[in-house]
Amino acid sequence: MGVSVPFLSKSGALKERAVDAERFRRRARKVLLKEAVIAAEARRRVGTRAALGRGEVAGTTKKLYAQKHTGRARHGAAKAPQFRGGGVVHPKQPAHFGFSIPVKARRAALAAALRGKLDDGEVKVVEAFGIGKPRTKDFVALLGKLGVTGSFLVVPAQHSDALWRSCRNVPGAAYRVVSDVNAYEVLRQGVLILDERALKALEERFAHA
Repeated sequence: MGVSVPFLSKSGALKERAVDAERFRRRARKVLLKEAVIAAEARRRVGTRAALGRGEVAGTTKKLYAQKHTGRARHGAAKAPQFRGGGVVHPKQPAHFGFSIPVKARRAALAAALRGKLDDGEVKVVEAFGIGKPRTKDFVALLGKLGVTGSFLVVPAQHSDALWRSCRNVPGAAYRVVSDVNAYEVLRQGVLILDERALKALEERFAHA
């Protein structure tokens, strides 16, 4: 089944380009897409939580008073957890929450996410981004020609420092090279903007899926 998507040529003319949506025919259960999103968000967690144990709290390790013959409870240093300013029992430490899902599951989730974008008319293709030097104004003009508003994901075939610098300050922008694109980024952004070589690379990747 062919799907027509807006295609912006180098001359600035807006046309239509046919995309074989059946190349992305792999269907994924919603739970698989959910798992891909949860895994991606888990990897984004910084995990900067920490508390000090009794061995890390600043202070002397001198025993408060004699062990016996004082009529008081036996104690060691004032860094013990029961004292104010003492260490924490089993303190939390920086943690990594990321986990991965199988390669075939990631591939199926990406194909399903791309198919959903095509079916919803949220894919735009440009023959070439044509940005030779960093200039946000030029990129915003390109968005205007494509009629893109809100969040979007820019997917070039190869990394372009000029393109990345031009789009990074635009609200709602995200940038991924086609080899790094994943289901989470595709689902997270509203519109998918690819150059023609990136689209061909995706079509070839899922041609025999």
